Amino acid sequence: MGFLEGDEARAWARRPLEERRDAVLGCFARYFGPKALQPREYGERDWMAEELTRGCYGAHFTPGVWTAYGPALREPVGRIHWAGAECSPVWNGYMEGAVRSGEDTARAVLAAAGG
Repeated sequence: MGFLEGDEARAWARRPLEERRDAVLGCFARYFGPKALQPREYGERDWMAEELTRGCYGAHFTPGVWTAYGPALREPVGRIHWAGAECSPVWNGYMEGAVRSGEDTARAVLAAAGG
């Protein structure tokens, strides 16, 4: 798996699928060897086209946001608890962070319910 971000993502999004595929697999082959040129499957996700994200797979805050507001971003509001990759203090923005956040939030919900 890999990502194209920012200006690179916008530039490559305008290119044909085959050209993107060849470039991506070529990059993988440089790291993992020629076998990477023949994947079982190849799939892409255009995050810019996704209605609810509009551009990226994760949120990135400017310097100081986490230290100033981090706890407030995860704090429950009544019975509503927040979870997700962007709510994780460890591996923020990645699947690992999402799983950690989900597990932490599930424990918090159970504790709040007396379980």
